Amino acid sequence: MMRRRLQPGWVILAKMTTDAVICGGSLLAAFAFRFGAGLGQEQLDLALRALPLAIVTKLVFFAALGTYGTLWRYSSVNDMFRLIRATFFATLALFTLLYVVGLRVPSGVMIVDFVFTLVAAGLVRLAPRIVRERMGQGPLAYLPDPLRRLLSSGSPGSSERRILVVGAGDAGENLVREMVRNERLGMFPVGFVDDDPLKKGLRIHGVKVRGTRHDIPRLVEQHQVDEILIAIPSATAEDIRPIVDIARDTKARIKILPDLASLVHGSPRLSDVRDLRIEDLLGRPRIELDTPRVAAYVEGRRVLVTGAGGSIGSELCRQLLRFRPAELILFGRGENSIFAIANELAPRAGETRLVQVIGDVINKRKLEGVFERCRPEIVFHAGADKHVPLMELNPDEAVLNNVLGTRNVLEVCNDFEVEKVVCISTDKAVNPTSIMGCCKRVAELYIQSGRYPKTCVTAVRFGNVLGSRGSVIPVFQKQIARGGPVTVTHREVRRYFMTIPEAVALVIQAGAMARAGEIFVLDMGEPVKIDDLARRIIRLHGLEPERDIPVIYTGLRPGEKLDEELVGTREDRQETDHPKIFKVARAAEVPDDLDRLVDELIRQAVAMDDTGIRRTLRRIVPEYVPYTPPEVETWTAESER
Repeated sequence: MMRRRLQPGWVILAKMTTDAVICGGSLLAAFAFRFGAGLGQEQLDLALRALPLAIVTKLVFFAALGTYGTLWRYSSVNDMFRLIRATFFATLALFTLLYVVGLRVPSGVMIVDFVFTLVAAGLVRLAPRIVRERMGQGPLAYLPDPLRRLLSSGSPGSSERRILVVGAGDAGENLVREMVRNERLGMFPVGFVDDDPLKKGLRIHGVKVRGTRHDIPRLVEQHQVDEILIAIPSATAEDIRPIVDIARDTKARIKILPDLASLVHGSPRLSDVRDLRIEDLLGRPRIELDTPRVAAYVEGRRVLVTGAGGSIGSELCRQLLRFRPAELILFGRGENSIFAIANELAPRAGETRLVQVIGDVINKRKLEGVFERCRPEIVFHAGADKHVPLMELNPDEAVLNNVLGTRNVLEVCNDFEVEKVVCISTDKAVNPTSIMGCCKRVAELYIQSGRYPKTCVTAVRFGNVLGSRGSVIPVFQKQIARGGPVTVTHREVRRYFMTIPEAVALVIQAGAMARAGEIFVLDMGEPVKIDDLARRIIRLHGLEPERDIPVIYTGLRPGEKLDEELVGTREDRQETDHPKIFKVARAAEVPDDLDRLVDELIRQAVAMDDTGIRRTLRRIVPEYVPYTPPEVETWTAESER
């Protein structure tokens, strides 16, 4: 929608004619207001003599200061400020001109004339927008609210969703304005609720603030609400949980406007509204990035992301794009996922060139070819196998992808003198009991070994991320959709959790802080019991654990621990200048023959020698206590978490 466009001459003439009537009428009205019953022939003659000069002066200033350059049906606050400025300067100029030509119009008349002109001209400009927006709601928009609600709810063919908005702040106001402006959205706001007592009874775009969150059940029943929309993007999980607890007892669907930090365009729109997710109830206070520091090492650079189609890799691409890299190279082995993330990013890539590369980090010659052609300056290595039980059954793949693949990336980055390399690690690398975790620890040893003097290599270690492919939440949701049971490995198993956007934001921030060989650890908050998480998700679906959905315990799977650790017993955690990022201070004990042992490990992986792989991993990582699998072990998709 463009507000500034070339308008037909007759439209501008009509606007100027309207303003001429307003300017002349305002001056005459100002004389009448100022002198009242004392208005005589002398004052009337003065007004008529001043009238042509008043009209011409005001029209000249209105035109010169751009008040005719906008479509009145899209008038905005900026247009009103432009009108105020034009009217003010026109009044000053008119007062001066009248004095010069010898017409002594009293200053009181000029002040009243300024007010009358401004009010009348402002109303004329706002009226088309008001009519347009009200007509967008249909004829019911002109009726009083109770009658409008009665007629709307009584229409048997009506497909409108009736919305109760929680939060009468700026975000709620934006969303309701969009609803009332466009009836084609099929959304009818029945009211707001807000805990601020001073807002009760107020109307925003004609929609009433009807009470507080405690009134939600009554309002849902009274107004036949279909959806409860939580429009408080600044709210923490602690703020949202009580609202959800109240809303969950109604039949209305719960939706939410996410944190403004996660919005692409930075301002709330109805297109941003989504269903409530469990991460909305588990989240922590929003992450504050040192944006200038991040931009300093990303903006205008060529950035390559391995595993760009995965959960972490794709979010890295989304967030990196905000910092306007010159080129973003999407490297991954899944053609469909690379195609999908490239299509998602393309509309907002701006001047950033997107390069799609299908390849595997195991193929070093492919990496060298890509680096020769694209010359990346910053690399984020997110390509890895992460599924713990599956890697126990396929240790050869874990070694090839997580160890050989990482070594290939680091060697190629060093050969091409990449400025900075940021690798994704995991809490499972600390005192590992799984193949996946141990392979990640071997990758960390390479990072800490000092073998790559021509580049700055760092790793960022964190726990589970909410909503990633293969994580517990999607699996629990599928189990609930099937009617249960929900399977949990152990009553006491606990994991660290973080949302994907939060983890990725901190990874990018850590990259800005990194020096060669450093391992960073993200502050994951307090660990969450998986049993509690499963029960919360069941309740989020409006069901009760055990009564509606049974919860069963299947036992720990190969490679799993009851509790994960972020820092090892022989490591020290050191604070950095970011409150959510810590550094592993104590240097690792890297084996002198690391390359020889890893070469042996890779030969065993190629030969699919699972026993040899576990034995060699133990030699490289002494703290690794391998899991001894049974002879036959089958894991189904239904049992994955």
